[in-house]
Amino acid sequence: MIGPVAVILAAGQGKRMKSDKPKVVHEVCGQSMIRHVVNAAFGAGVSDVVVIVGQGADQVKASLEGISNVHYATQDRQLGTGDAVKSARSALGDYTGAVMILVGDEPCLRSGPLALLLEKQKATKVACLMGTSIAPDPTGYGRILRDTTGRFLRIIEQKDCTPEQAAIKEVNPSCYVFMAPLLWEALEEVVPANAQGEFYLTDAPEILQKKGHEVQALVTLHPDDILGINTRLHLAEAHTIMSRRILEKLMEEGVTVYDPRNTYVDSRAKIGADTVIYPFSVVDGDVTVGKNCRIGPFALIRHGTVLADNVEVGAFVDIVRSDIGEGTLVRHLAYLGDTEVGRHVTVGAGAITANFDGQHKQQTKIGDQVTIGAGSVLVAPTSIGSRSTVGAGAVVTPTRPVPPDTTVVGVPAQPIAKSKENDGRPVDPRQPPR
Repeated sequence: MIGPVAVILAAGQGKRMKSDKPKVVHEVCGQSMIRHVVNAAFGAGVSDVVVIVGQGADQVKASLEGISNVHYATQDRQLGTGDAVKSARSALGDYTGAVMILVGDEPCLRSGPLALLLEKQKATKVACLMGTSIAPDPTGYGRILRDTTGRFLRIIEQKDCTPEQAAIKEVNPSCYVFMAPLLWEALEEVVPANAQGEFYLTDAPEILQKKGHEVQALVTLHPDDILGINTRLHLAEAHTIMSRRILEKLMEEGVTVYDPRNTYVDSRAKIGADTVIYPFSVVDGDVTVGKNCRIGPFALIRHGTVLADNVEVGAFVDIVRSDIGEGTLVRHLAYLGDTEVGRHVTVGAGAITANFDGQHKQQTKIGDQVTIGAGSVLVAPTSIGSRSTVGAGAVVTPTRPVPPDTTVVGVPAQPIAKSKENDGRPVDPRQPPR
C-alpha cells in the first residue's frame, strides 16, 4: 500500500434501524452509506481502504462492488471501536504511514475536510490528528477537552460529562489520522471501558498524549458532515442534506432546478448545462442527461437511462433503461422501458412501450425522425423504422415491426396501402371500401 490508508468501521448491527440489513448498506440518495464514506476517503487522497465488517459482511461487500483498492477485515465479536481497528492490522501488513479512521454510518462526510486533515498530518507528522466539529446540539457525542491554551487534553463521553463539560460544543465525530506504528502501540494499552468488555478507540489519543507524543484536534468538519445514522429518522435527515448538496452542485454547474425542495436527483446522475428540471421530478439511479434538456414536471427518469442533448420529457413521463436520441420529444403520460430511440423522434401523449412479456423485459428500437401517435402501444420486442409514423391508438406487435418510411394504423397496426382508385393517396385499412 502506498498510503495514506483509510480504515472504515462497518461491523455494527444497527439495531435501532429495525432492519435485517447491516446499517451501513442502507441507501442515501441512491448509494449505500458505506459507499459514500469510501468514496469520500478516496476523494480525500487515500490509496487504499480497509473496511471492517462483521455480521452481514457479504451485503456490505456487495454494496461496494466495482470499487478498486478496497480490502476487508473481520471483527468477529463486537468488542468496541478499538477492537474493530485492531482487526485491520493484518490487512495493513507492514505499512507504517498515515492511517485515517472513519465510521461507515456517517454518509455525509465530504472529501474536502478529510483532505485537509491528511495534508495537515503530512505537514506536521503528529502522532494523532483528530477532525472535530462545533455542533449546535452536541447530544450523543464525546466532548473535546482542552486546556486553557487550547491544547487537546482528552475525549470525554457524554455519560461521563459534568454539567460544565456537557455544555461543550466541540465534539468528536470519530475521524482520526494516526501514524500506524503509534496507533498499534496505543491500542495495545487500551483496556475495557465497561462491563461489556469493550475497547474504545477514543482512549488512544489520550494514551499517546501521556506518552509524550503530539496529539492535535482540528475543527474541520461541518455539523452536516458528521450526522451519524442510527434510526430511520436520521436516514431521512441525511437524505435531505445530501439531496440539497447534489442540487446545489448541479445549479453551480449550469442546471436550472426550479424547486429544489420538491426535486430529487440521485447521487450517481450526471446532468448537462442548460438543462431545466421542473418541480416534482425524480432522476433516480445511474442516469445521464445531456445539455439543454427539459424534464417534467412530475417526470420519473430511472436507472440506466441516457438522454442526449435537447431532449424534452413532459409531465408524468416514466423512462427506464432507455437511450433517447438528440432532439427527441416525449410527451406527457408516456412510458418508455428498455427502448432505444433515435434522433428527432416525437412520442405522443400516453404512448407506451409494453416491454414485459410476463417473464422477461424486451427491447423496442425506434429509428430517427419517427412519429409515435398519442395512446399507441409498441409491444416489445419490436422496431419502428426511421421516418415512419405510428397512428394514434395503434398497437404495433412483435410479429409486425414497422419498416422505414411507413405509416401504420389500427389494432394490430397495419401499413396504409396506396390505391390507383384513390389517385395514389394512402388508404386507411380501417375504412370500408367505397
